Amino acid sequence: MKSDFAIHRPKPVLLPSFTSVRRKAPRPLALRDPDFDAQFDDEVLFFDCFYRQDGRIGMVGPSLHNLRSAIKAGTFRSGLDGAPLAFRVIEMDRCAQVIVDAPQGLKTLTLECEFGTTEIEIQPMEVDAFAGRRVVITISKDNKLVWIRDWLNYACRVHGANAIVIYDNGSTLYSHEELLETIASVEGLAAARVVPWPFKFGPQGTLARGSWDSDYCQLGAWEHVRWKYLSSAKSVQNSDIDELVVSSKGQSNFAAAEASHFGFLKYRGRWIVGTSNTDIPSRDPSRRHRDYNTVLRKRFEYKYGIWPREQTACFPKWTVVPSKCPAYAQWKMHTISNWLPALRVSRTFSFRHFREISDSWKYLRSDRPEFDPDVHEYDSLMDSHFSRL
Repeated sequence: MKSDFAIHRPKPVLLPSFTSVRRKAPRPLALRDPDFDAQFDDEVLFFDCFYRQDGRIGMVGPSLHNLRSAIKAGTFRSGLDGAPLAFRVIEMDRCAQVIVDAPQGLKTLTLECEFGTTEIEIQPMEVDAFAGRRVVITISKDNKLVWIRDWLNYACRVHGANAIVIYDNGSTLYSHEELLETIASVEGLAAARVVPWPFKFGPQGTLARGSWDSDYCQLGAWEHVRWKYLSSAKSVQNSDIDELVVSSKGQSNFAAAEASHFGFLKYRGRWIVGTSNTDIPSRDPSRRHRDYNTVLRKRFEYKYGIWPREQTACFPKWTVVPSKCPAYAQWKMHTISNWLPALRVSRTFSFRHFREISDSWKYLRSDRPEFDPDVHEYDSLMDSHFSRL
């Protein structure tokens, strides 16, 4: 195994370990699904605690909600001499950070607050391993290892990625060691971290506006990866295992983000689907990204009869230069919020979202329609990118 390839386990702070208080859900009862309570994370106070590149100690966790006032009024003490330490709380969308001013070399902190006292273990900084690297980040659960390898090999060979941080959200089909071995088999990688992330993914939102309020897992992972690993990365691509980035000009998305004034690239997606013309069966366990070459045709509607909006487009994904991204901006699944440059969408780049590279954990993705030339078309751009592998 290469020296900069490792499994890093977070050290979460769990409420049940020191108090009977729990996080209260923000969603009104009328908007909760029957399984909301089982999916809601009321126990994790912080996902992890670690030294940041700026020398401070960072803690990342779900939104504090009813815990907020007690944490803000509480005290963080040095695990070395018990001295109180200055800190601040940063609240974000479905995520919170606590940043503590502390001397180097501490191993632990103690939190004292209204609802209890607990010792917090501090993890070392990991920024150096990814400094100057082009890094892909993703969160995954039970995606087939061959899919992960194909997805990563594509990012390396086509776009020039040379590092990865993957958050494993409770896979049961393979071990973290097997996942790391699969990653290490991809040529061109200089650094990799597998981060076991065994936290509840969280209740999904509803069609009602504002109901995406209780899924803390992925947003917490993105704040964690940003500040623990990637502060000095050259550029970072956010994508899922079933997504491959393409360029109409054959460019690298990393290079394009690095060359842009604001260090940011956002691009929409198009669905690649199986149809009656697809050779491999929809549930064939050997199916791979390259087995698909049919994309949904673009269809537009016009807002107010003026502005075109593509009806079949997937929500966007992004690539960013961390050093150009302001600290107050939040890395999210489909954009970087609170940052004006993130509103712009590229016309040169897009990504392909592979409908059948999935175990249908969220909804059924293996049902196939008849091929319809009014709905489907051959994806020559994706095939041209595959030909480079």
